[in-house]
Amino acid sequence: MARQKAMEETRIARQRGLDSMKKIRQRRTDSLAAVKKYRESKKYKDSVTKSRTAKLDAVKAARTAQLDSVKAARKQVLDSTLASRKSVTDQIRAVQKRRTDSMATIRKYRESKRYQDSVVVVRKLKMDSVKAVRKVFSDSVTAARKKNNDSVAAVRKATLDSTIAVRKKSMDSLKAVRKVRTDSLAKVKEQRDKLKKIREKEKEEKMQLAFELKIKKKQEAWSNEKMLKKKWSLPRQAIQNTFTRYNYYFNADRKMDEALDNMQRIRKEDYDRQLALFPFDPDVDSTVLAPDMDSIIQKASVGIQIHDPRTKWGDDLYLLLGQAYYYKGDYNNASTTFRYIVSLRDKLEKKKPNNTKTKAGAKGASIAQAENNGFLDFLKHRTAHNEALLWLSRTYTEAHQEGNAESVIDLLEADANMPASLKGRLALEKAYMQLSLGNNKEAIPELDIVSKDKELPEWVRMRAAFLNGQLLQQAGDHQKAATSFEQVLALNPKIDMDFYARRNVAQSRMMSGGDQEEALASLKKVLNDGKYSPYYEQIYYMMGRLASNGNKHKEAIDYLQKSISTSKSTRRQKALSFAALGNVYYDMHQYLNAKSYYDSAASLASAAGGDSMFTAALRRSMVLGNVTGPLISIRNADSLLTLAAMNSRDQQNVVRRHIRRLEQIKSDSAFKAENAGVQNAQQQQGNSMPGNNTNTYTNWYFSNPVLMQQGMNEFKRKWGSRSLTDNWRRSSASGGFVGNQGAAGSAGDDEEETGLDENGLPTEASLLAFIPNTAPKQEALRTRNMAAYMSMARAYVNDLQDLPQALVTLDTLEKRYPNHPDKAEAVYLRYQVALKQGLMEEAKKHTAKLLRDYPETKWAALVRPSEDGSGSVAVSSASMANFYDESYGLLMQRQYTDVLQRMQVAKKQYSDPTYKKRFQIMEAIALVGSGDYGKAEGLLGDFMSSHPSDSLRAWAEATLGYIKTHKPATPPPTPPAGSGFAPDTTSGGGKGAMRAAAESNSGVSAPSAPVTPPAPSVPDAFTYKPNEEHYVVFSFATMEQRAMGVKAAMNDFNTFKFTGQGLTSDLQMVNKSQGVIVTQKFKNVAQARLYMTSLRGTAQVFREYKTGEYNIFVISANNYVKMMHDRDIQPYMKFYNANYK
Repeated sequence: MARQKAMEETRIARQRGLDSMKKIRQRRTDSLAAVKKYRESKKYKDSVTKSRTAKLDAVKAARTAQLDSVKAARKQVLDSTLASRKSVTDQIRAVQKRRTDSMATIRKYRESKRYQDSVVVVRKLKMDSVKAVRKVFSDSVTAARKKNNDSVAAVRKATLDSTIAVRKKSMDSLKAVRKVRTDSLAKVKEQRDKLKKIREKEKEEKMQLAFELKIKKKQEAWSNEKMLKKKWSLPRQAIQNTFTRYNYYFNADRKMDEALDNMQRIRKEDYDRQLALFPFDPDVDSTVLAPDMDSIIQKASVGIQIHDPRTKWGDDLYLLLGQAYYYKGDYNNASTTFRYIVSLRDKLEKKKPNNTKTKAGAKGASIAQAENNGFLDFLKHRTAHNEALLWLSRTYTEAHQEGNAESVIDLLEADANMPASLKGRLALEKAYMQLSLGNNKEAIPELDIVSKDKELPEWVRMRAAFLNGQLLQQAGDHQKAATSFEQVLALNPKIDMDFYARRNVAQSRMMSGGDQEEALASLKKVLNDGKYSPYYEQIYYMMGRLASNGNKHKEAIDYLQKSISTSKSTRRQKALSFAALGNVYYDMHQYLNAKSYYDSAASLASAAGGDSMFTAALRRSMVLGNVTGPLISIRNADSLLTLAAMNSRDQQNVVRRHIRRLEQIKSDSAFKAENAGVQNAQQQQGNSMPGNNTNTYTNWYFSNPVLMQQGMNEFKRKWGSRSLTDNWRRSSASGGFVGNQGAAGSAGDDEEETGLDENGLPTEASLLAFIPNTAPKQEALRTRNMAAYMSMARAYVNDLQDLPQALVTLDTLEKRYPNHPDKAEAVYLRYQVALKQGLMEEAKKHTAKLLRDYPETKWAALVRPSEDGSGSVAVSSASMANFYDESYGLLMQRQYTDVLQRMQVAKKQYSDPTYKKRFQIMEAIALVGSGDYGKAEGLLGDFMSSHPSDSLRAWAEATLGYIKTHKPATPPPTPPAGSGFAPDTTSGGGKGAMRAAAESNSGVSAPSAPVTPPAPSVPDAFTYKPNEEHYVVFSFATMEQRAMGVKAAMNDFNTFKFTGQGLTSDLQMVNKSQGVIVTQKFKNVAQARLYMTSLRGTAQVFREYKTGEYNIFVISANNYVKMMHDRDIQPYMKFYNANYK
């Protein structure tokens, strides 16, 4: 019940709740329906629409207002920004404009000359200050080092001295003990050895005596004298003659032929020098032939000993025996053998007095053996009698017994029995004797006979013809010389003689004034033949000289350049080709090129020897320096003045191009250095000809400390102390900028001063600093140019005698610098040119101008006339002396044509009797040099007759003596004008004599009468006087550069080791090949020996010479005079070995 009640109550409560909820939901649904209805009503919709419209309008209005305000704000910001930016930009532009203007002002200032000069000055001051600081520091370091070294040296010296003293004391005591012991032992040993030697000697004597007795018995048993007792029957004659001929004589003769053939095959001839008549010189080649000759002597001796003396081949064996002795250098035995052969005929004549046949008309005794000229006599045996006489003459000649040789030859020439077939042999021996005596002129006709004699061997005829051609060339008879060399070619010689004969044919035709084109064509033909390839450099050289002689300078240069560049060109040929190229450019008046090639030739002086053309080239090279120096100075100054006339931009462009060129030079030099090994190998391969066997080490400059020191001293004297730089750096200092430091106001050549960069090249600023941009510097260059023009004109007039070029130089000077300060000297130079050209009227005009416009100058004083005692006007003595000195200088230079022209001027211009006599003798010497001996002899004869007691008589007599000695029988043809070759007056023995004749009065240049010092008397023979004044002599065979090095080394040796004795070492030539260096003087032979011993102990002095290439000996003053008079060292050496050793 309760539960039911409760459930009822719950249900009722739930019902109420549901009802209330239903009511609430109903109300809510009604309200929602009412709201929905309201919202669906038009009123509500209209109000909402209106409200939304109002709201949208308000939003739009608000947005529009906001947008307008934003736009206004943005516009205000943009306007302010633009205004601000414009203000800032204007400010920046103003700042940039001010900066640009200031930078332009600074750049303009830096490009100005003032700023550059200030920079150079500041750098110079900075560098000077740095140098000063460095120098102070270096000096302090040096002083400290020196002090430290001195102290260390003093301590070391004290220690060393004490050690030496202790050691010396100990060694002396040991030596004393050892000496006592050694002496005692030595005495015992000496006595023992003495007894032993006595016993051995006695034993050897007994054995020798027994051996000699045994040999003597055998010789007596085998003596062919016993065979004379046997009957000389026909069978015996046949047997003895056959065995003697085909056994011993045949073998000995074949051995002799083989030995001589081998000697000819291995001998290397120098065809550039005078060829020897025979290829064998026993004094030199005896050691080579000695084994073969000993074998021949043995065969011939045995053949003579074991055969009957009556055999007709006995004299032939004796002839081979004598020849073998001759080739061994045993002239005594050789002459004895040949005389014995001659005596055999006398023995036969005593036995058969009626068998001697003489030619009809023969008078007196005959030493020759007549030949039978019957029909079958050519089959008979010919005696060796005549051959023995000819060999006897040759032996006497080789033994320097020319008097005996001449006697034999004279007897044979006068002998009617002398066979005509031996005339060539006789001429051969006579030519050999004349050549041995130095009488080349007398040997020429004999050699001509020899070369044409078909009875003689061809090799003898070839050598005779070649030697004859050389002698004819020396004598100036070039036409006959060419013919003689053509005879050599006709005999088909070997390739080397063939080539030199062809070369000499061309040279002789050139010198004789023949057709140059024909000579060139012959050489071109040789050039096309491959077998002459080893001689191409000489062929090109001769073709160059021929072209130059024909005034074809361009072709000559091409040929000579090919001669130099040929792969097989020797050092000697290169030296001659360089000298010839220098001559070509010299003839073309291109003196810079000539100087360059002459200097190249001088660098090869040791290989060229004493060639006359090379010597003349060296003389010209020294003279050309007086022209090329001013010429280079003018060119450099003109280039600097041209640069100074440019603006700064153009100057910078030129400098930059110059630096690029230096960079290229540096690159090229580096490439050459890297490939130096290949180049050296090619050069060595090209210089490996047989004639080019000069030892490059011994002749190398840097292996000779004496030459190096001399070169260093000469370099410092000329150029001062310079830093060690490469050639491309040096070229930067001579390429138109640094090379003109004097002109640019900068002195010094140090790297720091020239402003080099890290690569060692000059900087742009340093090169620009050398350009003379200021008026004072440019004026200094112009002043230097004026002085250079005057120096060049002086050199043209006084040194080169190039008178047209001198006038051109003076005209250029007047045109470029009309107000130059040397007008008076220029007029005087024109006066000298007029005198040398023989233009007397022109000379008078210049004299008048000097006296009129420049009366107070020294040049006017030289030409001013003065009143003599008679009131007449005479030429001033100063002008006359100057003319004489210039003429004498030309005579010493062998400019004979110029001297003769000046002598004609002197005859008209100068009347002073003192100088007139000198001019007369000088004219005679010039005529001799030109080859006009007859006119010169007549001129000197007139002088001798008109001035019998004049002091100049000795000069005239010396010239007359030269004429008598060297006057040719037929005057040599004069070379064609413009050929470039002066008459050869230096050949043979005439070289020293001609110069002696010209220099016998070389000291005469003043108006006073000359005093000729008396010549020292020549002793008749060498004498041994040990207390007489002595000299020490170093003799050598050939004049080379190393001889000058020895001379310098000996002078240094005198200075350092014999100070205070006043010793001097001078080089003199004994003859054209041998020379001596004489150190004088010593009171007696003892002092001279002391010096000689010390000199020999200093091997460094003679390091360039090998043992045997030189000799050192002492000689008295009188003996020295005789040796130099005889012009031969060998006679004195025999006397020296016999008396001084």
